[in-house]
Amino acid sequence: MRVGEQTLHIEAGQIALLPPNVEHAGADIITSDVDFYWMHFKLPDARMLPDDAGLPQDDHCLLLPDERTLPDPDRLAVMCGQLIDIYARFGPYSNAYCDYFATGLLLEVSAQERLKADFATHRTLAGYRGDGKPITSADRVWQQQEWAMHVDSAGAAGDSSGLAPMLAIRSWIMANAFDDITVAKVAARFHYSPSYLTAMYRRVFGVGVAEQIIEYRIDRARELLSSTASSVADIAREVGYADPKYFMRVFKRRTGLTPGQYRDAFPARLYNTV
Repeated sequence: MRVGEQTLHIEAGQIALLPPNVEHAGADIITSDVDFYWMHFKLPDARMLPDDAGLPQDDHCLLLPDERTLPDPDRLAVMCGQLIDIYARFGPYSNAYCDYFATGLLLEVSAQERLKADFATHRTLAGYRGDGKPITSADRVWQQQEWAMHVDSAGAAGDSSGLAPMLAIRSWIMANAFDDITVAKVAARFHYSPSYLTAMYRRVFGVGVAEQIIEYRIDRARELLSSTASSVADIAREVGYADPKYFMRVFKRRTGLTPGQYRDAFPARLYNTV
């Protein structure tokens, strides 16, 4: 698409932030089916940050990328669908419910952007520069100083908190949660004992590794139930459960609803088909 004088090529799973009062339109013929969500919003005191700027540490500050592939675009797709449901029920006039939910959606974008940046920081600390090449000894001194400054500004207790390695482990679990993984396999992958890993992970994130795997699986199942017509058995297999009945028990224990009841909670949506 064309945005002002710039041409953007937006891939599947990406988001783009378009500035206000700038003309935008399609730039080429689309030959395949395309599904996308879009929304308009206003932000007070919005400002651009250069690429090399540090992350704002204020929890009330939204960090919105101009164009990015985020770690979990499916989660955003589900939230967009929920916003459409809310608008269909309580619109078409401006109301607090839609406003607050739209704010929550933007907070999700910001949270995913921060998580991605934190993981990139850990990758650098683990021995790789931004270009993927190994860090030299001279680079290492600078990176340790930079990390200390980042941790202090975030109010953390230093790298002894275990945050950096646990962020890497959480990212790996997120990417592999739907495979046949267990606490023991995760621990072996990162050279920890299962009990030590569970204790460290719980200290950093407040949940154990097993609970984290279940959380990612059920989150994905909710997305599929609300956005596809796949059967419960197929969804169970897709999120890592070979036994659909066991999946249904886990789902109800985590959400309070059966998969069928959760799917029925999404009414018919309004789609812009122009």
